[in-house]
Amino acid sequence: MRSSMHVPTAVEALLGHPVAALSERSAPRLARLLVNVTVERSLWPVHVLLGADATVADLARVAFATYAAEGRRPPLCTDDGATDAAARFELHLSKYVLDALDPETKVLDLGSRNFFLCSNRATQRSDHHLLLRSARPCLDV
Repeated sequence: MRSSMHVPTAVEALLGHPVAALSERSAPRLARLLVNVTVERSLWPVHVLLGADATVADLARVAFATYAAEGRRPPLCTDDGATDAAARFELHLSKYVLDALDPETKVLDLGSRNFFLCSNRATQRSDHHLLLRSARPCLDV
């Protein structure tokens, strides 16, 4: 004797045609990204949660703010002018890559969730004499 069981149409579609049923679903859209940013001369990375449409400049700004807000050591240099403090730093894919990432590039398009934040090379050259004589603790050049 066979028992009659009600099978939902979604299950029938999945069992009957798995490729067709799965292809009808839209892919889930990422809402947030968890990114690790290692700061130059820091012991461990900063964990940053970003929106999916964030750029490299946004990531540098948020990583700088998070590092400063957590009171990590060594403290990062900030200029007293009106310029953005995060503009004094650049992001790289790793500490062994010499080319900095383009600030307008989307983080999602880079294919990596681990980055390295270091002092901007142009800033290092122009402020080298100031950093050596400065009483403020900063990242050495």
